[in-house]
Amino acid sequence: MKNHLLNIVHRSETSEVQTTGNVSVKRAILFLFVLLANYAMSSGQEQISISGRIIDSSNGTSLTGASILDVGSGKGTTSDDSGRYRLLINGDSEHRIIISYLGFEQIDTIIQTRQSSVIDFYLHPVSIEYEEVRVTAEARSDYVSSVQMSEIRLKQEEISGLPAILGESDPIRFLQLTPGVQSSTEGGIGFFVRGGGVDQNLVLFDNAVIYNPGHLLGFVSVFNPDIITGVSLIKSGIPARYGGRLSSVVRINSELGRSDSLRVKGQIGLISSRISLNRSFNRDKGSFVVSARRASVDLFVKPIITPLVKNSSPYFHESTYNFYDFNAGISHRIGDKDYLNVSAYYGKDKYGMTRSSVRGESKMNWGNAIVSGRWTHVFSDYLSLGTSISYSHYDFGLTGNQSDYAFGLVSSIRDYTIKSKVNYFSENHKLTGGLDLTRHTFVPNDIDVDAGGLALNFLDFNELYAYEGGVFLEDEFRLSDQFSLAAGIRYSFFSQVGPYKEYIYDESSLITDSIMYPRGESLAFYHHLEPRLSARYQVNEISSIKASYMHMAQYVHLATSATVSLPMDTWIPSTRNIKPEYGDQWTLGYFRNLFGKQYETSLEGYYKSSRNQLEFIRGVINNSLNMSLEDNLAVGNSRSYGAEFFLRKKTGVLTGWIGYTISRTEKEFERINEGKVYPAKFDRRHDISIAGIYKVNKLWSFSSVFIYVSGNAFTLPVGRYIIQGNLVNEYGGVNNFRMPAYHRLDLSATRTRVTPRGNISSWNFSIYNVYNRANPFFIFFETSGDLEKYSLDIQPKMVSLFPIIPSLSWRFEF
Repeated sequence: MKNHLLNIVHRSETSEVQTTGNVSVKRAILFLFVLLANYAMSSGQEQISISGRIIDSSNGTSLTGASILDVGSGKGTTSDDSGRYRLLINGDSEHRIIISYLGFEQIDTIIQTRQSSVIDFYLHPVSIEYEEVRVTAEARSDYVSSVQMSEIRLKQEEISGLPAILGESDPIRFLQLTPGVQSSTEGGIGFFVRGGGVDQNLVLFDNAVIYNPGHLLGFVSVFNPDIITGVSLIKSGIPARYGGRLSSVVRINSELGRSDSLRVKGQIGLISSRISLNRSFNRDKGSFVVSARRASVDLFVKPIITPLVKNSSPYFHESTYNFYDFNAGISHRIGDKDYLNVSAYYGKDKYGMTRSSVRGESKMNWGNAIVSGRWTHVFSDYLSLGTSISYSHYDFGLTGNQSDYAFGLVSSIRDYTIKSKVNYFSENHKLTGGLDLTRHTFVPNDIDVDAGGLALNFLDFNELYAYEGGVFLEDEFRLSDQFSLAAGIRYSFFSQVGPYKEYIYDESSLITDSIMYPRGESLAFYHHLEPRLSARYQVNEISSIKASYMHMAQYVHLATSATVSLPMDTWIPSTRNIKPEYGDQWTLGYFRNLFGKQYETSLEGYYKSSRNQLEFIRGVINNSLNMSLEDNLAVGNSRSYGAEFFLRKKTGVLTGWIGYTISRTEKEFERINEGKVYPAKFDRRHDISIAGIYKVNKLWSFSSVFIYVSGNAFTLPVGRYIIQGNLVNEYGGVNNFRMPAYHRLDLSATRTRVTPRGNISSWNFSIYNVYNRANPFFIFFETSGDLEKYSLDIQPKMVSLFPIIPSLSWRFEF
């Protein structure tokens, strides 16, 4: 046994109860759970617990998703987002415990105790040279044994090891390489999960909502890869604690290091450069991290491209672009029972263009700001309470002027959220219950125009206010050694409240009257029950069958102004005329480990239906000019179904995965395509991704990514006619044609040098789109000939964005 890896503090159950104090609160909570769950606890033998944290010994950071197994009883668990775990075992004197985590040396140790104990395990990172890492066969894989299905977890090391685009290793971009997840556009951060829209993904950063996760028009995400622990995506079987979105939950947590000395790390690249600092304090009870990142486009890319691109002067000499973001976080342990984490993020994109030839300029800016605080109190080894408070804000602004004309557009969404949940553990049950409440403030779009000194405002756009909340209860329980269930129920509600001015329109969309609702008065109220159910049947030690059903409700919607996701896309609430969206998803899958559990493989099939889907017929700006929001909305249904195959190798000198998805997504809207069913724009029948990382030795590693995706659907005229001197298109249906397939190969080489003092210097050379594939971004029509002579030649032309792109970046840590 490696004693230096363990930090053991024994606490008796008796003294724990005596120091808890508020017994009535505990009894009330337990009584509520008994009423709702109604289960019988097995008590054949005295139970004790071991609990604590799983920690990276090299830097003190918490490890999420580490496996902890009691070999004698076969019971296991995994560490949570804060690295904490709790495992109930029989009260024997001796226990063999195995702790494993990808990329770290496994701990196989004997614990001798007859009472509940707090044990922190420190795992050493693996130094991989030419030999593969050996994995003890007795360590059960959480991938197979857990009830949760359709979950993808990527560690920071996996993200940084794959080929980067212009030196940027991005967590969201690599989620797009997994089955069932597709990017909205080439190079874009927006993504679709199993046919859902980009607004149907709940993106959480330290428990706060991120409404637009993109910098550089979506080319780079807002998440600094140096200060995150990894990324997790859940596509189905979403626990009841999450609500408000139909398709997925993405969780990203910032890293709060515990290095004894000040650690500095960063990167200098073509797209951006960054730096971060972290250190522990107060005898390792607390830690902090701060980071900053700035775009390098104006420093490196612009000076190179300007002399190379023909006629670039109007675009590069007269335009400016920059983005930046800041992160800060602090974590502190208060005694043995309380943990406090506070984090903050602020980021901004700024773009401007000046056209001296027409005496005009335009500016665009957008950004996110969040503050999140989380407090965790441990009542006992069985009961804990976690409460978080967060603030989230996203805004977009667009201004422009030319001669005597000027305009401005502003939109934003601001949230204040409180969430509290109670966790209760027994031998066969993991109960979680709680509530959450959010106050939304929306500014859908506010447009002002100044024409020759005459100020115009198309509508007196008031801020829209709403409350959204939920009460949830979920239980994961084991019926037998082979069969486990996770059942949950969520009651959600949404209320639009005043102050609000409602306009009355006539048949010509002209305002005839208005009604003013006072502060706090409810204009529209919705509530819904959202059941969740997941099941797992353990066929044997290396395989299992899982199934899940979930029903979700979504009360906020994204109004898109184009066929691609842009910063000016606007979030709007449900109102009396805009109904909430509802969705159901059924999933069935087979999961298996191969070759000594070095490989994880799964095959999943799903069917998803959604109701009250929204499509903006003419775009957000047109809607503002027409003044009636609901008149520009089409409401309909969609359905998606498909199968996903995933094979992942997690250990050895060669790691990576292969993913394949075959799927179909269809929509049906009464006001679109004459009410007929049509394929969604991003209905891509086949999606293949292959990612690999090969670690040659301590110095060199190579990686590659290959992607093949069926082409997007788009609407193409089936005929064109000249009527009274005008060119008229005839359309046969919505999205009736497809672009050519998208495919590309990326390669990367990394040389890393580690000094005896632990300082790291790493050079990365990457090539994006190695064989220079001209992948289609959009198609336009080029017309030639003489209209007056009724002689025209119309040819479709394809526009591509990214050719072969080499990049070089330097990463450092000391």
